[in-house]
Amino acid sequence: ELYFDGVLQKLPQLEGIILLNINSWSSGCSMWNNASDDQFHPSRMNDQQLEVVGLYSAFHVGKIQVNLAEPLRLGQASEIKIVLRESIPMHIDGEPWQQGCATITISHLGQAHMLRK
Repeated sequence: ELYFDGVLQKLPQLEGIILLNINSWSSGCSMWNNASDDQFHPSRMNDQQLEVVGLYSAFHVGKIQVNLAEPLRLGQASEIKIVLRESIPMHIDGEPWQQGCATITISHLGQAHMLRK
């Protein structure tokens, strides 16, 4: 089950979902701002929103990486809850593990100011 700001989402058949707070994934693939529809706001690092995209298959990932396909944009939310009713593989920043049954809630906590020259 996947919830955006407390609302249960109806999902198509997917192999994976990706939660983003920047518009870059897997060695620089643009996962949000290059999409052809105007249903969602552009991805911004300072909007306190997470973007969620879906992937149909490993072949779909390959097509995204060479700009032959777009990810399925599922939505934007300030809080995302994932309810796992069985064990599934997960990974964060390249660190994989097998996650058992759990409820995972991800939300905005704070923002650090960056210095620039």
